[in-house]
Amino acid sequence: MPFGIGPGQVIALVRETRAIEASSAYVAVSGPRAGELATALAEGGNPAAVVVDADPLAAAVAVRLLDGYPSPADNEIHRRIARAGVPLIVLRPGGELVPYALPEDVLDLGPELPVSAVGTAIARAAPDASARLAARLPVLQPAVTRRLVTMTSILNALLAASNKTTGPQLPLLALAQSRMLLLLGATRGGPLPHDPQGLAMAAGPPVAASVGLGLAARTLVRRAPVQGRLVRGAVAYAATRALGEARLRLP
Repeated sequence: MPFGIGPGQVIALVRETRAIEASSAYVAVSGPRAGELATALAEGGNPAAVVVDADPLAAAVAVRLLDGYPSPADNEIHRRIARAGVPLIVLRPGGELVPYALPEDVLDLGPELPVSAVGTAIARAAPDASARLAARLPVLQPAVTRRLVTMTSILNALLAASNKTTGPQLPLLALAQSRMLLLLGATRGGPLPHDPQGLAMAAGPPVAASVGLGLAARTLVRRAPVQGRLVRGAVAYAATRALGEARLRLP
């Protein structure tokens, strides 16, 4: 395949997005008003992706609601969740620090449930699972897709600006952009075919778009009056972000 992107790499991209469709990842919600939050998170989606009082150690993300300072029993639960490596998000009045939870993952629990803030916290705390969850829970899609575009843009900027990369950078940048586009489609409920021809057609447009944009960006960099790592990084960031934002505007 041209531009240094092989069939194996494309197949790996499609397999990753197909794994999202087959995922059984869920959010474990517990504590006061857990049912209310679970209903809000599952609105328009798959209720099985949000389970009240489920085993938090088997969940993709654990969300705990507290009505005050955590009790010793709460702290023990949080300790077990943290030791298991499961992302922990805590909602409590005042949003004050909670043992075993990162400061940015402790949210203020007021009269209105902070559903949007919970979605943003899940996207940040569980980047590996957030795409799988967003495919089943539309409420999470805005935060997850925004973060996916932002993080891919930043990583591509760092890659383009690095002097440590050996070999051509265009295939690496294009693969990252293709992964972003395929994940955005799968995250927003876009179905993927299961036959080889259909898979090739599904992967073809994102790869072609990424390679085409990469070639245009490389030409822009070479013609820029100022050269250097910062210019390469800025162009890679802008190009990747533009590609992601364009995909988000599509139905």
